[in-house]
Amino acid sequence: MNIRHLHIFKAVCDEMNFTRAAEKLYMTQPAVSHVINDLEEETGHILFDRISKKIYLTEMGKIFLNKTLRILELYNDLENNFYSSEKDVPICIGSCITIGNFWLPSIIKKFKKVYPETPLKIQIDSAAAIEKMLLNNTIDIALIEGGVHNENLIKTIFSSYELSVICSSHHPFSKRKSISIEELIKEDLLLREKGSAIRDCLDNGKDIFVAPSWTSTNSQALIQGVKNNLGITVLPDILVANDLEKKELKKLFIENIKLNNNNYIVHHKDKHISNTMSAFIESAKQTIP
Repeated sequence: MNIRHLHIFKAVCDEMNFTRAAEKLYMTQPAVSHVINDLEEETGHILFDRISKKIYLTEMGKIFLNKTLRILELYNDLENNFYSSEKDVPICIGSCITIGNFWLPSIIKKFKKVYPETPLKIQIDSAAAIEKMLLNNTIDIALIEGGVHNENLIKTIFSSYELSVICSSHHPFSKRKSISIEELIKEDLLLREKGSAIRDCLDNGKDIFVAPSWTSTNSQALIQGVKNNLGITVLPDILVANDLEKKELKKLFIENIKLNNNNYIVHHKDKHISNTMSAFIESAKQTIP
């Protein structure tokens, strides 16, 4: 039994005549009769009564027709609508916290102009957690800042940001434009946790070794500590732009050292990238916070 047999059975039910059904299907009458006989043999039930050169559906035939119509309806829906339904499939996106705050909303807004009906499921977490989700296939695409080292992941830069030394406007360094790395590491440092993209950029810098007084997963806690002149932090400019404009904080440069972080859009090398996923990736590449 296959879908073609069910189509033939339905045609016979529509016409209640083997010859007319055969003409409708561009088949010979014996071929149609053969299919019906095969169906009756396979189901173990007589589907049509043959009485006085006419055919009538038996009670089992009526039940079989009911099920046939349901199957054909589902099959037609699958055949006609499956390829256009990709836009209805959710995309699972993982994002680091900084990207989630400053880039992700703009990316989503741009994507929704192209695919307004496509659902997006968002997970915001640390870079390490997001990378693990990507490798476990619990998300489709990741937005990760800093290093992406796993050889199974394909990464593409979509933006970058500068990291700056930030002090209080009341700190002695606030009257200077730059400090040396030696001066920096002698200060009380309020830094992100080890393994974060921001901290990695500092830890991986040439000839830089830091021993922070504070570590936090929350950048805002560090900013508040610096505002109260409890130490110095190293954070992306984008996080402190308003405070710098209000002159509550002061931006410094480390002499002979420039700290930059890249933002990557990442997917597994074996992941099938659908049209909607490709559109999301393009939206990320074209988005400026």
